Amino acid sequence: MNNYILGFFWSLCVMANVFGRMPMAHTLVPFVLPQEKPPFLTAFMEGDQLFLEIPDQQLDRHMMFMCYNGVKRSFIQVVWSLHNDSMVLKQQSIASTAGIQIPVVPGLPLKENVIAIFPVEKENTGAKGHCVNITDLVLRKEIKWPQTFGGVSFGSPIPDISLVVDAYNGQDETLFKVRRGMATSGSRVAKPLIFGFCALGEPMKGRRFDYRMGFSNEEQDNGFHFGLKNRKANIGRWRLKKKYDDQKVSVPEEPITFLISPEVPKKWRSYVKAGIEEWLPAFESAGFKDALVVKEMDSLDTWQAHSIHTNVVHWSQKKFFRDKEYQDFGGTIGNVVDARSGEILKGDIFLGGSVRSASERYFVRSSPLDKRAQNFPFPDELVGALFQRTAAHEAGHVFGLLDGNFGEYIYPSDKMNDSTWLATMGHTPSVMNYARSNNIPQPGDSIPPHLLIQHVGPTDHYSIQWAYTEFPQEISAEEEKTALERMIRWQDTVPWYRFNLNQMEVVGPVNTSQVVETNDPVRSTELALRNVKRVIEMLPQVTQGQSDNARLDRLYTKSVALWNDHMKHVLSLVGGYDVQYQSLDQPGNPYEPIPWEKQMEALDFLLANALDAPEWLTDPAFHSRLKYSSFPDQVVAYQQLLILDMIVANRLKRFEQMEIRRNQKDLLRAYLHRLQSGLFLELYGDMDWVAPRRQEVQMTYIDGLIGQLSKKRTALGADEQFLNYSDYSKGLMVSQLMDLKKQLEKTVKSKRRSDVNGHWKMCLRKIHRFLEH
Repeated sequence: MNNYILGFFWSLCVMANVFGRMPMAHTLVPFVLPQEKPPFLTAFMEGDQLFLEIPDQQLDRHMMFMCYNGVKRSFIQVVWSLHNDSMVLKQQSIASTAGIQIPVVPGLPLKENVIAIFPVEKENTGAKGHCVNITDLVLRKEIKWPQTFGGVSFGSPIPDISLVVDAYNGQDETLFKVRRGMATSGSRVAKPLIFGFCALGEPMKGRRFDYRMGFSNEEQDNGFHFGLKNRKANIGRWRLKKKYDDQKVSVPEEPITFLISPEVPKKWRSYVKAGIEEWLPAFESAGFKDALVVKEMDSLDTWQAHSIHTNVVHWSQKKFFRDKEYQDFGGTIGNVVDARSGEILKGDIFLGGSVRSASERYFVRSSPLDKRAQNFPFPDELVGALFQRTAAHEAGHVFGLLDGNFGEYIYPSDKMNDSTWLATMGHTPSVMNYARSNNIPQPGDSIPPHLLIQHVGPTDHYSIQWAYTEFPQEISAEEEKTALERMIRWQDTVPWYRFNLNQMEVVGPVNTSQVVETNDPVRSTELALRNVKRVIEMLPQVTQGQSDNARLDRLYTKSVALWNDHMKHVLSLVGGYDVQYQSLDQPGNPYEPIPWEKQMEALDFLLANALDAPEWLTDPAFHSRLKYSSFPDQVVAYQQLLILDMIVANRLKRFEQMEIRRNQKDLLRAYLHRLQSGLFLELYGDMDWVAPRRQEVQMTYIDGLIGQLSKKRTALGADEQFLNYSDYSKGLMVSQLMDLKKQLEKTVKSKRRSDVNGHWKMCLRKIHRFLEH
């Protein structure tokens, strides 16, 4: 508990006033692009053709080539080179300041690659430059952008509906607006695209990537590289420099400025602004005062919105089209990154969630604790607070932070109904966690409603401090490295500073999402489910007066999905580990098995609450308003997925590893025996009735074991057997089926109820066919 006390007071210092920042009235500030100077490239149109003039001084100099397609952002670093009477546009390998060469094509050690070759237009070429016609480049050329996620992709070009619309020459950049015809989704469409080139200055000083911190590196897939390895790379971050080097906290020479687009409805703008500004204290912890500036815009043209000098908060236009008006996702971002140093040059936020989706998501989690959320529509101040949370989360991505699991399975469960703790620490350490709003307190705890919503938290302050703190020029690189490592080691004593990432499997409660993660998932889930039950009881009341049952159906579906998320959180304890990414000389183990007693407590909870779901969830009173058939049964579908997840290969392999770690045999056998005994409890007692839903779950278990045991092994490489069961596990699974067969035979002979006996005989037939095959 000493670590908790130390961390609490540390976080109390850095979190002062973070939740007190409220939307404020402010004056609209007109936006003006930076004062123009002679452009580095000049674009112009003649008829329907687009030309680009490249001055001699820009030849063979790195610049950024970009393409914008709505929320998608693609970019590569290129050079223009003169070859005889042609201009060659090339992508070159990048010398990273991390001390490594980034190849043109991942996996291929190429120094350069030709994108396109253009003949020099003699009649349009001046004395100090070279002119080329780039119409085909922007309308018909197939360009392979390196971005894996969120990148621009082109369908087959359709020239007869393609055209260049306009061109713009600005400070250190030139942009082109086109309509590019392509075949997509079975239709011929002319998509609006923005292409452009921008100048690159000297690379900034990078900060080395470390897998123990939750930052993307400069790789253009914007991802986290698995394997817990510190490759030679820089993190993505902004170029912030103190204006006054002698001050501990100084304003930056140039703050990070966001423009709130006119698309954003006026009544939500102050909340969006407040969400971004939640990060101001975090940057102060790194030594920067007023590091962020957020401005509302009365107008914003295409060139301003896509300038490399602007960062824009957009409002999804999909909302205004049929079948797209109620999007469930909250938002996304688009960063443009200088791969030489990891410098983020431009970061746009796209807010996509609708009022309905934001409100309903909050309702199923926290409406029993917030009277404002017990009737639709919600008051504007509550909806605005939900948009504020989304804006804060997306702003974190713009600053370089990943989605991940920050300090999860750490917060004490008994602090979730402690107003003092929640006011300082929040219910989750980071706004980057997918913890959503707090649903663990009970109505009698009287938690102020504004404390139920996620905010920038203590781990966010810590992350920004590590990434953006400047060091004096006089200290050596080794001294700076030591100081940064010392900051990472704070994670040893302040556990909620730890970061980890779901690496293709949930290895423990540190990896789960969609629920509030505490150090006692079973207890937290018990409390949260009381609120889920209250939500379902409220559904008839909040759907009165509706012209159809759509809202009732949506809210019930979301409630069942939340129930499933909580069950998956408890399941993560079974065969699970606590995780702390560490270097080899840090104390402790990066992967520490969850105590066996906690694992079995979680299993027993699941057998009682997940695999035997309560009637208030499976058959609420209002079902007669929604259904005329038992199909579809959302609960049983989740139960079937849960039971398959309980016997998945990677979970059983973790049990095998625990046997080795603990030097304790039979852990896996004990788990499988306890699971099967609890699942087929009716076989061992005097119960003559097995509910239909439970029959489905029992049969799914049998089908799951037989299906996995029947698969032929195809991959023999060590890294290719992630989903393959070991022969040791298979032997234990067969043993369980043999035991089940004996008990089924005994039960069938006892001549119990014929309808249930039919179910037992079906189970027996499947097992017999497999064992005798």
